Amino acid sequence: MMDEEQTNTSKSMAKTGQQATDILKVIWRWGHYLVPLILFLVGVMFLVMLFIGLMAGGQDEDCYATDNTQTDSPGGAIGGDWKNNNSGTHKAMQYAAEQFKNNLHMSGDNIAAALAIGLRESGFNPAAVNPSGAVKGIWQWGSGGINGNRYGTTPDTVEGQVALAITELRTTHMATLTHMSNADLSASLEAWDVYFEGLTVGDPQRKVAQTTATANEVKKVFDLNFSGSTSTGAGGDAGNALDGSNSDTSSCASTTGTASGLPVKGRYNITGGYPDYAGATGAEHYGTDFQTVGAQETGEASNVYSVSDGTVVAKTSDSIGGNYVVIKNVDGTYAYYGHAPTQEAIVVNMGDKVKRGQHISHQGQTGLATGVHVHFAVNQKQNSFAPRSDGLISPGDYLTALPKQAIPGKGLVAPAGPFTTSESGSDDNTDKK
Repeated sequence: MMDEEQTNTSKSMAKTGQQATDILKVIWRWGHYLVPLILFLVGVMFLVMLFIGLMAGGQDEDCYATDNTQTDSPGGAIGGDWKNNNSGTHKAMQYAAEQFKNNLHMSGDNIAAALAIGLRESGFNPAAVNPSGAVKGIWQWGSGGINGNRYGTTPDTVEGQVALAITELRTTHMATLTHMSNADLSASLEAWDVYFEGLTVGDPQRKVAQTTATANEVKKVFDLNFSGSTSTGAGGDAGNALDGSNSDTSSCASTTGTASGLPVKGRYNITGGYPDYAGATGAEHYGTDFQTVGAQETGEASNVYSVSDGTVVAKTSDSIGGNYVVIKNVDGTYAYYGHAPTQEAIVVNMGDKVKRGQHISHQGQTGLATGVHVHFAVNQKQNSFAPRSDGLISPGDYLTALPKQAIPGKGLVAPAGPFTTSESGSDDNTDKK
């Protein structure tokens, strides 16, 4: 019996050993495939984690919607096609330079600084977007999130963004212009970075050496060798806080009439204020009435002028505004001109492109009106001008050539006058007579 049990035990052990050997053979056989596969998967995971880490570590870098070739050398100027006269970037920068000079009277150094920083921030690309920083546009305005929303409903165009910059320089970021007054190139760069971009003087994001080198190149390329007399435009400076001229003028009529950025020319009174006739309390009046002194319903004295470049989007009438025309400005706002004597007195038509200062209509008293005048209103969101319409803003916040005497407080316009429109932007807008 013992021999038989020992034999069975030996057989069982041998069988178990054979099974173990078979398992090892299988493991060995599959190991030739599994080990490389496991190593490959580990490598892939490592690369994925490395990529995620790089992306997370680069959130403070600029991220553009299109590729902008730039050099990152500390002392070299920013590269790209901006020196090429035929490039879109060059034309955009030239347009901005002209707007800053004509509207704000910035010096060559001031403008070179603004353009160089635009190159640094976005390659001077109006379509530039940095999702991680929630900023966009040429000068990377906050578009919601981390930096709030300075960009708002601004169009993603050079015209719209330059107009936004001019608006801010005249209002919320006026300190930029104040510190640019009589400033050299270095001080101009610092003023724009600190008071417009919101950086500190020592912030490495300023890339001072590279931006300075770029500004010097910009000054040469665009021939920015002239002095300036920076102005916010408050109360007397010719220009429109949000005007922005259309850089493509081939399809636009030539500018005629007035350069003041107001809907009338010569001596005028403001006969109705905003948000009511008196400007503060009383009957609702979500616009401003302009009346040229001595105006009838015909003749040059009754002319109404566009305050901005834009496109005619409405030419019609109703019981309140009478005969009126609406122009969508290049900055995205809608401008309303009401009470024309007849539809024929509105001398532009649907779809027409108009220039700032172009004669578009005549003053009248159709609709709910007393006395010959033009009712002017602005909506920054939509073609809607009924009381309390979403997007309505005060003409006093939009037309920077309005004299201070007509603006008793922010968002208000009060009846006042007479005043005289300034054509050069250098004269006081108040009638001294």
